[in-house]
Formats: sequence, C-alpha cells, structure tokens
Amino acid sequence: MNLILKSNGKSFVKKANFYYFRISHLSYEETFRLLFIVLASILSFFVFDALRFRQYLIMTDIPAISYSSFSIMLLGLIIVHYSKWAVNYLFRDFVYRTISSQYSGEFRDIRVKKILKWLFDGVYYSTTSILCWYFFHEEPWYPNGLGGTNYTGIWQDFPNMVNNKWVIPFYMIQTANHLYALIHLAIKRKEVETKYWEYMLHHTLATCLLIFSSLYNQFRFGIVVLGIHDIADIILSLSRAQHDLKSIKSLMYMQYVLLLCTWIYTRVIIFPQIILEAILNYSDYPEAAWGNRYLIVQMCILFGMHIYWTYFMMQVGINVFKKGKKYEEINTYDNKEILKQERN
Repeated sequence: MNLILKSNGKSFVKKANFYYFRISHLSYEETFRLLFIVLASILSFFVFDALRFRQYLIMTDIPAISYSSFSIMLLGLIIVHYSKWAVNYLFRDFVYRTISSQYSGEFRDIRVKKILKWLFDGVYYSTTSILCWYFFHEEPWYPNGLGGTNYTGIWQDFPNMVNNKWVIPFYMIQTANHLYALIHLAIKRKEVETKYWEYMLHHTLATCLLIFSSLYNQFRFGIVVLGIHDIADIILSLSRAQHDLKSIKSLMYMQYVLLLCTWIYTRVIIFPQIILEAILNYSDYPEAAWGNRYLIVQMCILFGMHIYWTYFMMQVGINVFKKGKKYEEINTYDNKEILKQERN
C-alpha cells in the first residue's frame, strides 16, 4: 500500500513539475492564447447570469437597457466600417508613397494597412475622448483625474440606470467599434497578424466588458474604462503611424515623452485606482454579485496587459534615445514584419 502511495506521489510531483515547466516557459502569444481559452470557457456562465440579472431589474421596476437599444450597435458598425473606408480612400496613396523604404513586397502592403488603421484610431479616439468628457464630466461617478467635477464614487446609485440621455448611444457605438475590431481580426487578419492572440484577448475582453456591463447596468464602469483608454490611444496610434511616415527625429522624442506620461498616468495610475476602489467599496448587491466580480476580474486582466505594454514601451524609449539603433530596432514591438523580412 505504501509503495502504491509513494508511486502515485512521485507521479503527481512529476506531472506537477512538467506542467509548471511548460507554463513557466510559455511565449507571450501562448500565454495570451491560454488566457483567452480561460476567458472563453467561463463566458457562457456569465451570459446566463447577466440575462438573469436583467430580468431581475425588470421584475423590481428598476430601469434596464432594452434589447432594441442594441440595434444602435448595428448603426455603430456601419459608421465604423465606412469611416475606415474613408480613411483608406483618402490616405492610402499618401501612406504608400511616404512609408519607410525598409518595407517591401507583401510586408509593405501589410504595413500600409496597419498605418491606415492607426490613422483611423487616432481620429476616432480623439473624437470619443472629447465626447466622453463633454457628455459625462459632471456625473458623480466620473473621476476627477479624467476631468470630472463632481466625483463621489464609482458605485454611485448602482444598480439604477444612469440618468443621462447620451449614455446608451455613446456606449453602443463604442461597443460596435470594439466588436468590429474583433470580427475584423478573426476574419481578415488571422494569417498576417504576428500578435494575433494578444489582440484577440484584448478585443474580446473589451467587447465582453462593454456588453456585460450594459446588461448589469454598470455603465459607470464601462464609460470610465473607455475614457481612461481612449486618451492614451490617441497619442499611441498617431505616433505609431508617424514613426513609419519619414518621421522627424525631434518630433519622435516629444511624442514618446508625451505618450509615456499620458500612458502611465491613465493606465498605470488612474486605472488601478478605479479597480481598487471597486474592490474596497464593493456594493454588496447580492443579485449582481457574480457580475460585479466578473467585471473586476476583467479589469484586472486588462491592467496586466497594460503592464505588459508598458514594459515594451519602456524598451522603445531606451531605443529612441540610444544612438546607432537601426530603424527596425527602435520599435521591435511593431516591427516584427521588418525583422521577419530580414530573416527571410
């Protein structure tokens, strides 16, 4: 009997060591793929829980988002699609002429598409950041750190609907943009995107966070998260595009410093403060317990991705100010196509 127990114990330890070694040596993409599988595996449970909570709101006469409101997402998808088409139509020839000569052949075509996407993102996030502040800066749940004027707490008046006519249109169009990015990645970019699972996890997180938070009447969280992300994305998107379009060295330095300050302030300082407040001042509403926890977990995963991206951003900064670095060595995060081209 003891021999059997010892044998089983050794077998268990051996398996544990194997899985520990395997997990500890996962690449970034393998890690993101694993996280995506975990997220997708628990998704179905929260679909039913969100629908159950929405039904509870209706039964207790608490206003809830109507299913017809989700039709605004269809309008949002149309707006996003044709806005992207307009940017491509207006700027494709300019980008193709101006893009760095480091790119050639199919890699040039892939990079042109990425730059056009970054240009669209810069315009889109500039618009949404201005609208977000204009519509919501006086709300009691809009943080002072983002320009709010009457902040009292993120759980303010939960689970009641936010009494602001712009909440649902703004929310649904923003959700449509993330849903569009998710669909486009899955259908159009799977074979060419070198960071496929990283972006798949991010777009899925963003889309699920927005859809589920709307069903749980958690518009406050969603809008604050959107406001935090969109501000830094303006500078990030435009600086990535400008870097490839025969960038001016001094402008690149200024862009990087501005981006790093904005990024750290919004995503590494403000964002975790919102998560911490959500946990410490958790509104103990039994019917929404699972939904609120799921929201907090999603935001924690997003924060982990922020730290990951901050690491690469710091690497880019070191390379920006280091003399003698080749063009493709400055931003290794975005320049995998060039490095792949050189290896071939």
